[in-house]
Amino acid sequence: MSSRPQLALAIDYRSRSLETNESLLLCSEDVEDVLCPSVLLVGRNGSWGDLLLRTLEKVRSKLSFSSPQAATPEYARKGAYRLILLDSTVCPEQRKQITAGLIGSNASIFYTFPVEHGLWWLPTLRRGQDCLGDPAYRWNEFPSVLEQIFQEQTGSQS
Repeated sequence: MSSRPQLALAIDYRSRSLETNESLLLCSEDVEDVLCPSVLLVGRNGSWGDLLLRTLEKVRSKLSFSSPQAATPEYARKGAYRLILLDSTVCPEQRKQITAGLIGSNASIFYTFPVEHGLWWLPTLRRGQDCLGDPAYRWNEFPSVLEQIFQEQTGSQS
């Protein structure tokens, strides 16, 4: 039995919103990373919500899921993830470790902060630059922030 972290691709995810949609399958390794950005979702598979998953589907992301125990800066660098989303099961020390290990990369990192009736998305890294302390986003604002991030990355790669 291997001790290496195991990830499940989003196309194997059992959500009805992703199960029948073919747009996630259209991205292949031959297509530029700009057109199909890699996204790592760290935490519980069921914690992401339909609105977020639909947004990631809209930008044709290649999704991977990881448990908090398996997520390391080395793993994220090796996977060349452009966006890393951490749910509330990722402890603060690990969030700091992942963020510090990816400074200078092209990755953006956000994590969830549960509040009474929902959650906030807090940025810690934006395209490799530390942005801890920047304003947080409500759960319903976050999809448009993600779209903007991907548009900026697409524009800078052209």
